[in-house]
Amino acid sequence: MAIIFGLDISNHQDATLDLAACRREGCEFAIIKAGEGDSYRDPAFPARLAAARAAGMVVAAYWYQRSGSTAQAQAATIGAVVPRDLPLCLDVETGSGDAALTRELVDLLRSRGYRVPLLYLPHWYWQQLGSPSLSGLPPLWSSRYPDTAVGPLPTKWAQVPASYWAGYGGLDVAVLQFTASAEVAGYSPLDANAFRGTREEFAALLGYPAQGAALSDDEETTMEWPAGDNLSRALPCAGRPQFWYLYAIYGEQIHVHQVDYVMPTDHPDRFVPGAGFSSGDDGTGRITPQTWTFDTDKPGPVAIPRHPDGGQPVGVIVRYSAEKPFTAYCG
Repeated sequence: MAIIFGLDISNHQDATLDLAACRREGCEFAIIKAGEGDSYRDPAFPARLAAARAAGMVVAAYWYQRSGSTAQAQAATIGAVVPRDLPLCLDVETGSGDAALTRELVDLLRSRGYRVPLLYLPHWYWQQLGSPSLSGLPPLWSSRYPDTAVGPLPTKWAQVPASYWAGYGGLDVAVLQFTASAEVAGYSPLDANAFRGTREEFAALLGYPAQGAALSDDEETTMEWPAGDNLSRALPCAGRPQFWYLYAIYGEQIHVHQVDYVMPTDHPDRFVPGAGFSSGDDGTGRITPQTWTFDTDKPGPVAIPRHPDGGQPVGVIVRYSAEKPFTAYCG
């Protein structure tokens, strides 16, 4: 049986965590903390999401459910932080309340367009709740550790017995967090997770569409980006293209909220804010909104920055809202 590994990360990991290096060491996915309850927003979330995408990882977000606030209030905060095209997992453990709150929050999120493919609810917390039925909730993302010693990911995985995959509450375990003390790419401790299947099967579990033909590694990239509110997309910039563009039918609008350039792994800066877009802050990341109206502005190319040290971005991360699909082009 195929097995793939991934990480779950938050602001508890510092800036020295190199997700590109983790990807090279075999971590295929990253589940990134976005916030908690109805007020806390993880300050590392936007940058970590962009870094994981740039590293080629399959990505999802997670949100720590808190019992001190209603499902409505928590869903509202999630809606202001997490893009609706990003799979969102709920983290239900100490201080999260009961399964009834989880059911209400899952239903609310799904009604608002979110995919909720996994539920992190450890076996010990399920027992603490009185071992209730979890039927109808997403598949389990469970956790159980053989020990707490720091070690390489393969060493930690070799200690995991098959019994750790046993389901509970009427649900199967789809993802297993098997250690909180893995060392990956020289960084420790890290939460490491396993999925019994292929990368493609894991992406399908999260609700991603099947991958089409691979993008060519040349100086031109054309992608169709979907309509939606507060979405994020990455535009690869292989080679040394000079510009990136957005195209839409005349009369339609694209609201560009945030632009960041992804730099090569050997560059001193991981990300460079897009000039004219990313100088403000609304609590979810740098943001200075700009609206492009295609029957009046007819926006031309946006120059890709080149830096005195020779650094050339390898990708453009754009956060936007649009009522109709449109085309992004780099070349």
